[in-house]
Amino acid sequence: MFEDLEKLIAIESVLSAPCEGAPFGKNIAEALDTFLEIAASYGLKTGRDGGYAGWAEYGEGETLVGVLGHLDVVPAGDGWSVSPFGLTIDGGKLYGRGVSDDKGPLVACLHALARLREEKAELGCRVRLIAGCNEESGSECIAHYVKHCEIPTVSFTPDSDFPVIASEKGITHLSIAFDVKDELESFSKIEAGERPNIVPNHAEAVVRIGTELYDRISSYGAPLEILRSENVVTALAEAGCDLSDFSAEIKNDGLHYYARGIAAHGSVPEKGVNAATKMLALVYALTGDKSAAWLRDNTDAAHGSEKLGIAAEDVSGKTTVNLGMLGLEDGKLTATIDLRTPVCLGQSDIENSIRSLLPNNARLNIIHRSEPLSFDENDKLVRTLVGVYGSVTGDRDSAPLHIGGGTYAKELPNCIAFGAVFPGVDTHMHEPDEFYPVEDFYRSEEIYYKAIKELCKAYKK
Repeated sequence: MFEDLEKLIAIESVLSAPCEGAPFGKNIAEALDTFLEIAASYGLKTGRDGGYAGWAEYGEGETLVGVLGHLDVVPAGDGWSVSPFGLTIDGGKLYGRGVSDDKGPLVACLHALARLREEKAELGCRVRLIAGCNEESGSECIAHYVKHCEIPTVSFTPDSDFPVIASEKGITHLSIAFDVKDELESFSKIEAGERPNIVPNHAEAVVRIGTELYDRISSYGAPLEILRSENVVTALAEAGCDLSDFSAEIKNDGLHYYARGIAAHGSVPEKGVNAATKMLALVYALTGDKSAAWLRDNTDAAHGSEKLGIAAEDVSGKTTVNLGMLGLEDGKLTATIDLRTPVCLGQSDIENSIRSLLPNNARLNIIHRSEPLSFDENDKLVRTLVGVYGSVTGDRDSAPLHIGGGTYAKELPNCIAFGAVFPGVDTHMHEPDEFYPVEDFYRSEEIYYKAIKELCKAYKK
């Protein structure tokens, strides 16, 4: 399994510009080709839906059981202690971007399917392991698959946690653009984040040479000295920041300010420290700009849901807000935000509340919406998979989970998230030094091997 995983981890399968036969970029297309080559080497039937998805299949029968994983990954970002696109094994852990989300689980499922073929298992069903190509950027791949390919009767996706996920929050990605042509004309750049669903750990702002703000900062001496002035110290303190959160340097194009944060998955923004929020605090402290202040106050992880009027909670959890991206271009300051909302909160309520609070110079745009998903804990699919997990691990106490993350389970009927992260393990998904325990890699393959057999037994016709 390690050799196959190493081949996939080596490919930087991050979304990039589309080209012929590669709707999500050349690297993701290479990852799909590599996956299919590996699957074919084990004697599995393979197929593809253009550059959107591919699959490995085994078995005979009317019923099609699906397993959905994905080959795309989020950008590596900074702060790694190992190469993100080289498989590293150290201290009983596998390191690399995608080892837990989702290339590692996909390889475990592939080996489970290959093992069944090697054993010539009579399943009474066909089993199709589908590898999608843009789960991290909207799941267009599976939407395309649904329109053009056979839909499984029942499926699971190994892209979350064990024992099984009974509900997933809704996900809304939106942008708010502020017209700040005059207010922030001193800045040539304000930038943070690469994806809405990651807490940004780095932000940068550049003050143009020759502007009034540049001259005022320069009058204090070194670029950071102005941050020691009483008014700026007070403004930063109100936002929970201080001088240690920032660094600065002078370059040919102006004064560069940097804010440091801690990356985390956008579904749990409270586990990170948002560098974009810190940069907004600095911009406001230097300029008094109201747009920066509005974003700073209304999109922070701690109080954003209340400020935006969308706080809610049910069994699936609470509303969360992540300011994932920030940019200044053509006189507009644009924030891209990831919302995770409980089953009880409707999309119209979200949009209406936010629109009612926007200042006159701001415009809201909905980029993507994924509706929430909920299973009854007594559903046959839930009970079957919980039973498999318990039989392999001996853990019969862990109950079905309710999460803020979104998975392929929302993209197909009768599909549920099942593993591959075990209870009590934080694999640093979407963060530096993403890892997956070696022992769990082996255990997950055994779980998926038995899960496929049990689902075929339960659903075959």
